[in-house]
Amino acid sequence: MTKQVLLSITGSQFADEENDSIELVTVANYYKRNGRHFILYEEIPEGEDSAIKNTLKFDETFFEMSKKGSVNTQLLFNPKESNTNYYSTPAGLMTINVTTTEYRFIEKENYMEVYIKYTLDINYSYTSENEILIRVAAQEQEECT
Repeated sequence: MTKQVLLSITGSQFADEENDSIELVTVANYYKRNGRHFILYEEIPEGEDSAIKNTLKFDETFFEMSKKGSVNTQLLFNPKESNTNYYSTPAGLMTINVTTTEYRFIEKENYMEVYIKYTLDINYSYTSENEILIRVAAQEQEECT
C-alpha cells in the first residue's frame, strides 16, 4: 500500500423510518505499525473554519476512530461489544455508546475495506442503527520522466 491513499467513507443512519447517508472522499496518509493499519486525514465540517484531525486505527479484530479539533472523541468498534465514550462538540458534551453488531475487514495488496454495523445511543438513549463502509485504495503514483 502506498503512503498516500484515496479514502472513501460512507455512513448510513436508520432512525424512526428515516434513512440518512453521507459520504466523504479524500486523500489520506497511510502507514502500518505492529500489524495495525493507520489512516490520517483532515476534514473541515460545513460552516466551520478549522479542520478536524482524524485517525483511523484498525485490523481484522477492531476499529477505532479518533477526532481532534472542534469535535473531540474516540469511538471503538469491537465485534459483539459495547463501548462508551464522550463526544465533545461546540454545543456541549455527549455520552456516546456504540454496540457493534457486525464487523468485516478485507485486505488486498492495494485495497482495504471495513464494514461496520452498529447501534448508537446518545446520552443513554437509543438513537439509531448505523452502517459505515470504509474503502482505502493505493493512490496512483505518477512516473517521473
